[in-house]
Amino acid sequence: MTTISTVAHLTNGDVSPEPAANALVSARGLTKSYFGRTILDGVDFDMRRGDITVVIGKSGSGKSTLLRAMAGLTDPDSGLMTIDGTTVFENGHRTEAWKKESAEVGMVFQTYTLWPHMNVFQNLTLAPRKVLRQKKDELRARAEAALSEVGMADHIDSRCTELSGGERQRVAIARALMMKPKLILCDEITSALDPPVAAEVLGVLTRLKQEEGIAVALVTHDMAFASKAADRLVFFSNGRIRVDTTPDLAFNSCDDPELAKFVDAVRF
Repeated sequence: MTTISTVAHLTNGDVSPEPAANALVSARGLTKSYFGRTILDGVDFDMRRGDITVVIGKSGSGKSTLLRAMAGLTDPDSGLMTIDGTTVFENGHRTEAWKKESAEVGMVFQTYTLWPHMNVFQNLTLAPRKVLRQKKDELRARAEAALSEVGMADHIDSRCTELSGGERQRVAIARALMMKPKLILCDEITSALDPPVAAEVLGVLTRLKQEEGIAVALVTHDMAFASKAADRLVFFSNGRIRVDTTPDLAFNSCDDPELAKFVDAVRF
């Protein structure tokens, strides 16, 4: 197995260290295959509390599958994963602790996944009512606060079909905030948005990190956001993390030719 250092250099070997004690999310040796094709190939990954981590790579390289594994939307074939020091996946199965820990992980998708027949308030409160058993009237203030965080406070009673793409994506982020997450996972959430709107949505995530201390893992091709706002940049290739470093090193002094070629292709 190939493991990657945090200074943009490849290091060969079979070292698979123990989960980092201070990591919010720690994964070791994650594997996943679909129909004989390897998607995750022994992935080791750590994510610190309050960090923004941008995950990049070609389509099919494994980046979205890693996010889905952290969100519990797909189970790896093997490996170990911890959230906040608690083992949530081991020996091919989710542990009993997964349900509790997963409540603090939010996921935002490219296609919003909002219920079109519900208004904004109903979309935001469906999960808390089902999972936390909270009453509708108790959730009004919580929904208003979440929408305020994303600049959508005036739309709590709007129908989702009346909103623009950027507004729907903000609502999707607010919905993730309703569960008071420590971590938000974002999979290509700006790919369908115009650049100015995408910048506004990404600005919301930056503010959540700065003001709320929420960690964000973001799959994106927006290199401008990565260079300005990310704490780390992770580059996937063929199911492995090829480079794990700071954006400054990745963009300005990276000696990995595959990463340099990818960045040059998507930077502008």
